[in-house]
Amino acid sequence: MPEKKRYIIGLGNYSKNDDSIGLRIVEHIIDNNLDTDFQAIEVGNDGLRLLNYFAPETEKILVLDCALMDKKPGDYVLFNPDEVSSRKQAGKISTHEGDILKIIDLAKQLDYPVPLIRCLAIEPKSLEMDMTLSGILQKKIEEYVRIAIEEIRKK
Repeated sequence: MPEKKRYIIGLGNYSKNDDSIGLRIVEHIIDNNLDTDFQAIEVGNDGLRLLNYFAPETEKILVLDCALMDKKPGDYVLFNPDEVSSRKQAGKISTHEGDILKIIDLAKQLDYPVPLIRCLAIEPKSLEMDMTLSGILQKKIEEYVRIAIEEIRKK
């Protein structure tokens, strides 16, 4: 039997302020060699790339992204995708689709093996066109990294 794999996958866009938080957490994990028993991957704003990791050998995926949740900037929520519903307008899936719920539904329709998926969603302060992370999220990056690593290692 193949060895089971775990992934932390960052979604986002570097050019839209806090939309890059998932990417920056993954970048921090990789730069500091913290990914010893899991793989950290940036998929950018191409959420459909998540389907590459829906495989029989995948045990768990933790998706990192920003989300508008009516919380204070920098606050976060850990959840299973089946615990929430999307507020996004229904539409066609594109290569820039970032709605994890739609991606999971597509995977099921295509008979992909859907592994255990957890999400770490972080409330952004700004989604303006700027290559920087807001100060409040930047100050909490170590906390987000710690939470992400603890979560991916849970059984």
